Amino acid sequence: MSHILFVVNPVSGINRKPEKLIAWIHEIFSKASVDYQIQKTRYQGHGVKLAREGARQGARIVVAVGGDGTINEVARGLLNTDTALGVVPAGSGNGFARNFHIPLNQKKAIEGLLQVDYRWIDVGRINSHFFVNVAGMGLDAVISANFERFGMRGPLPYFIVGVREYFRYRPRPVELFFDGRRCERHPLLLSVANAPQYGNGAVIAPQAIPDDGFLDLCILSPLPLWRTVINLHRLFTGTIHEVDAMEIYRVKSVVVERADPGYIHTDGDPHLEGRRLEIEVLANKLKLALPRGMNP
Repeated sequence: MSHILFVVNPVSGINRKPEKLIAWIHEIFSKASVDYQIQKTRYQGHGVKLAREGARQGARIVVAVGGDGTINEVARGLLNTDTALGVVPAGSGNGFARNFHIPLNQKKAIEGLLQVDYRWIDVGRINSHFFVNVAGMGLDAVISANFERFGMRGPLPYFIVGVREYFRYRPRPVELFFDGRRCERHPLLLSVANAPQYGNGAVIAPQAIPDDGFLDLCILSPLPLWRTVINLHRLFTGTIHEVDAMEIYRVKSVVVERADPGYIHTDGDPHLEGRRLEIEVLANKLKLALPRGMNP
């Protein structure tokens, strides 16, 4: 394995400056005399194809230059290969980069790929969809679907959509089957986390470890508005698990039976799915290339 392939999403993030990022890649890697290639994604799902082809052609690292959706695509193309996933964060939330302490300064992230440490991590699956950070099927899934249609990116538009959907959302009953038990809930949030945070510092599963062979099943029951307001900060201080309405279980698999079909999201990307959701962890399926010294 010899070369590094950069997969650049030219429409990712808030300040879309792909040519600036590409210029930095050329500057840094040409000086280092490292064999590299750059390809841009042209359509949704193209990153999967480019990453898979890069691995087939012997790339030792395929770098996702984009947000969590781009990272998800590249990761899917690299599952069960020895080619590592690298990341240059260029999204609006950058949850994956934050979870793995990858510099949000893009030039530093590019420079960090010259010397890397490797780490194998787990991947989650929900029906036919894979995720590396967090998947959800409650309010967060509805927010993801509406945020995608909103037309603007970034923390402020996400906050606006989130507040609007919070007041619209009506929790529906679900049955959960895991570890030989069955329970019924009407959750506001129902998420499964491979790593702690969604992005923008919002931590849904503070104790999630991405290479422990488990997912953290997070169930947040509805709260009165006043309790939501006074506890909102906990989502950003890593203490959401201290709210008594939050239950977190470490699971290898879980089946969710919903009252109705509806949205789920995987790493922020929404999908329509049926009533039954089968979720499992796939242990040590993805190899990461992290800037040396940044490996948590």
